[in-house]
Amino acid sequence: MHCPHCQSEKTRKNGISRGIQRCKCNGCGRTFSEIPKFSKQLKQRAVLMYLNNVGIRKIAVFLGVNPSTVLYWIRQKHAVLQELLQSFKPDRTENADIIEMDEIYTFVKKNATEQPFGLLTVGGQSALLRLR
Repeated sequence: MHCPHCQSEKTRKNGISRGIQRCKCNGCGRTFSEIPKFSKQLKQRAVLMYLNNVGIRKIAVFLGVNPSTVLYWIRQKHAVLQELLQSFKPDRTENADIIEMDEIYTFVKKNATEQPFGLLTVGGQSALLRLR
């Protein structure tokens, strides 16, 4: 067992909380569980629900977690996306072709003020496109 905070192998058992073994790191002194509380899939599901306009409180009810936890996960993903945007350097400066257009595109186009980028997801790959 290694510490998730400092990656040290010097850990010891430190009691049981809600049926889950707790450990303490001798290197940094922090405590942690042997198994994580929430899986990556659960966190991804919460963020996906948020991106599909489900409210934070509803997400918390559906997934059985605290609303502040859901908000923390969303803010974490936002920080990661901001880092990607800062380091994004497009290879080409061509305009993207419009594949499908409807009344929603027209509405968004008229009301857009500061969103010059869009995220295109196809299969398991994502690309950031300049909209203007």
